[in-house]
Formats: sequence, C-alpha cells, structure tokens
Amino acid sequence: MTPGTNVLSLKNIHKAFGGVVAIQDFSLDLQAGEIVALVGDNGAGKSTLIKIVSGVYTPTSGEIRLDGEAATFSDASSARSNGIEVVYQDLALADQQPVYMNMFLGRELTKPPFGLLDKARMRREAQGLVDELDVRIPSAASTISDLSGGQRQGIAIARATHWASKLILLDEPTAALGVAETARVEEQIINLKQKNLAILIISHSLDQVFRLSDRICVLRRGEQIGIRETASTDKNEIVSMITGVS
Repeated sequence: MTPGTNVLSLKNIHKAFGGVVAIQDFSLDLQAGEIVALVGDNGAGKSTLIKIVSGVYTPTSGEIRLDGEAATFSDASSARSNGIEVVYQDLALADQQPVYMNMFLGRELTKPPFGLLDKARMRREAQGLVDELDVRIPSAASTISDLSGGQRQGIAIARATHWASKLILLDEPTAALGVAETARVEEQIINLKQKNLAILIISHSLDQVFRLSDRICVLRRGEQIGIRETASTDKNEIVSMITGVS
C-alpha cells in the first residue's frame, strides 16, 4: 500500500437493531500508514462500528469502499479474505494450543499427499514473525496459557499483521495490561503503521490515543461528533466532544 492512499471509506453508515439506532450517519476515510483512534463513552457505538467494518454486522444503510471499490462483507471470513484483520479485547486465542497453531488458526498449512498439518513449516514461519516483530516469548512452540497478558496480546497482533494486507482493527488492545506491557504493545502498533497498514484503534486511554494516533474520531450515543487531527487538538477538546459538556 502507498502511504496516504485511501484504504477504507465509510459513507453515511447507519445501523439499527429493530427500533434502536446504534450508528447514525457515520463517514470516515482511513489511509494507508495512518492510525485513527475511535473514542467515546461506553455505548457510543465504537464496537458496533468495528463489527460493521469486520463483517460481523451488515450496515442498515450506507456504503463501504475498500481501495476505492464498493465492498460488501457477508461475514467475518469475507472481510478477512479482503485483507482486514481484527484484534479483539478477548484476543480470541486458543489457550491450550502453541503459539504457531494460533498464528495459523483456521488457516492451517498442510502438506501433500494426505493433507497432514505441516507443523514444522507453521512453527518456522511463526518463529520468524515473532522475531521480526520482537514479540518476546520463549519460542513459537510455547503454549498460549503459559504466556503473560502482554505476550498474548503480542501474539494476537502478530497474527493480525501476518494476515492483514490492508487494515487492522484494534479493540482496546492494552486494556488489561500493565505499564511495561502496554509500552511493548504500543511499539508493535507503531510498527504496523510503518508497514503502511491502515489502523483503526478503540481506546479509552486518551494518553494512549495522543501517543499513537494521527486523527481522532469521536462518537457519542451512535452519532459522529467530529474528527480532529491529533496534533491540532488537546484532551480538553476531545473530552468535551465525548461528554457533550464544554
């Protein structure tokens, strides 16, 4: 992807569940090599929006464009096949499986002629990826349940990096981590930007938002309040937009 080119365009996205409007008239262009933070109180519609982009929900109305082409995702697998990966707050890792099996979960490599799992290749490729991203774990053969929260988050991000070709969505990626582990994960997120991926991150930490993002998009009760260049705003303005209290 060329830095600055539009990867994802959302136009007039509306999502209702029966008579309840979760998202109304949301529009955003997300570019390669850019981090956009999506902020708002609980119930603002942030996770709903992530699920729309990742194919879990279909918008009631509005348009999604990927690389300038109209896109419709029938499910999460459809979004993944189009280069979109999600790192959820609960990580979606198989705790009793080794790192390398988690890296290829649902996309396992096999070898002819009988289609047996090619564990050696998966282990080798997973080890190369965690080394490249400097995810500090004993080895790609380590069991997920033996790793710390920060290490698990690192694996989830590494997996998304491996498969994403366009866009990574991060839903509260450091919510359960300590200071040191948060710093490590933030380094990984910055590395994703340097790979020219487009990144949309949900975070309740405004300190983190200001450290990482290029732009900040504010939602309040399903309504898009505004978008600000991070370098041109401050926490007071963002808090006022989130709460509606000036």
